[in-house]
Amino acid sequence: MPELVIQRRDHSAYFEAYPVYINRKQVGRIGFAERISLELEEGRYQVHCGGLFGVEAEIWVDLKQHRKALFLSAESLAWRERPFPKYYQCHFTETAPLQLKGEEEQGQLKVQQGRALTYAFAFLALLSLAAAWLFWQAEESGEALLNVFAFVALALIPWAYRGVLISQLKQKV
Repeated sequence: MPELVIQRRDHSAYFEAYPVYINRKQVGRIGFAERISLELEEGRYQVHCGGLFGVEAEIWVDLKQHRKALFLSAESLAWRERPFPKYYQCHFTETAPLQLKGEEEQGQLKVQQGRALTYAFAFLALLSLAAAWLFWQAEESGEALLNVFAFVALALIPWAYRGVLISQLKQKV
């Protein structure tokens, strides 16, 4: 029976498992740096996949009596092309099954992304601590301007996190 193998190779949505649809029916979920194998009958299939913050990828696949392999990747969208809240575009790339990455390479991708997220959370923690310190200083000194700076620091947290995610998309896998 023919087999369709999808391997996820991207720098987006580390904690999210994308739903995979074959002919508009959900057949599974693919997590970060994972691979799914689907045994299907011979024929033509429409494959969709994408995350909450990503524009879906779509491809038509003709399955014969052999394996087909697809890489699922993501790239950043241009500023004007971003439909809110989506900031990246998923893509399928058809490849030979022999070119699929091994467990060791997938593990390295997970380590790289985990390190980047650790740095991002550390930076966000520093921003949060700076905002807390500014609130405390505003209470101690009675300066209203320090409260404004603290609210600005709190407002920067979501944008800083999103900026880290977008910078990760620009790295090649």
